[in-house]
Amino acid sequence: MRYKFMRFPGGKLKAVTLSYDDGIKADLKLCEILNKYGLKCTFNINSGSMGDPKKPNKLTADEIKTHMLDMGHEIAVHGESHIAPGIADPVRAITDVLNCRRTLECEFGIIVRGMAYPDTGITRVDGSNTVENIAGYLKNLGIVYSRTLGGDNDSFMLPDNWYAWMPTAHHNNKNLMEWAEKFVSISLENTYLTRQYPRLFYLWGHSYEFDNNDNWSVIEEFAEKIGKKTDTWYATNMEIYEYTEAYKSLVMSADCTRIYNPTMIEVFISVDTRNFSIKPGETIVI
Repeated sequence: MRYKFMRFPGGKLKAVTLSYDDGIKADLKLCEILNKYGLKCTFNINSGSMGDPKKPNKLTADEIKTHMLDMGHEIAVHGESHIAPGIADPVRAITDVLNCRRTLECEFGIIVRGMAYPDTGITRVDGSNTVENIAGYLKNLGIVYSRTLGGDNDSFMLPDNWYAWMPTAHHNNKNLMEWAEKFVSISLENTYLTRQYPRLFYLWGHSYEFDNNDNWSVIEEFAEKIGKKTDTWYATNMEIYEYTEAYKSLVMSADCTRIYNPTMIEVFISVDTRNFSIKPGETIVI
């Protein structure tokens, strides 16, 4: 065996995920567009303002359940009060994350382990805060990943640090459609063997920006371009995380001829351009 690469469910080379913040009414229209083209999104919710009658632009719990969770999207932590952990007192930031997680879990009867950093997140770190310390307490709070921002790029790589998960682009990025076309055009047929690693397009933003800028056509055009592709897996942030971690958990024999899957997720791999699937608890010979 020379090279082993992860493949997404069904043996697919590519995946697409979205992440939108704050839990606002415009998310309902966004959901309709995403559902139309088969895309999936993680909606990052501020629990402290969810359903607040003083903030009528915020979604209610019923709207989140009906239009997001019941339609295959997911929700994640975005802070009870939208506090940036990089510049907040650590005790205040920890409380903000924990309260948000607990409220979302109690309200919807689910387990919430994902997050997007509120406000400036970890792009600015002051006082006694460090990125490493923030990642440490998030891990202790049961958060397994958190999306950051500010580094748009077209490498389409999976993160090497789940607590600083950098998206591909904000939807206002002037290169958005150029990068979407580049992503759609990637194929194994014209990709050198050592570059046949999986690719991810991760879009983020706030749906109210489409209202403010009167440009809903941007997300409609993007979804039409990148959606409904047979070589692409459309997943939530947590689905991407859990699948990638399952792949990392595969156990290989010393002579590289057998691979064991100790997880509860079926994992797909490519070994020297040959495709295999490994079911939960299964050992295969390659």
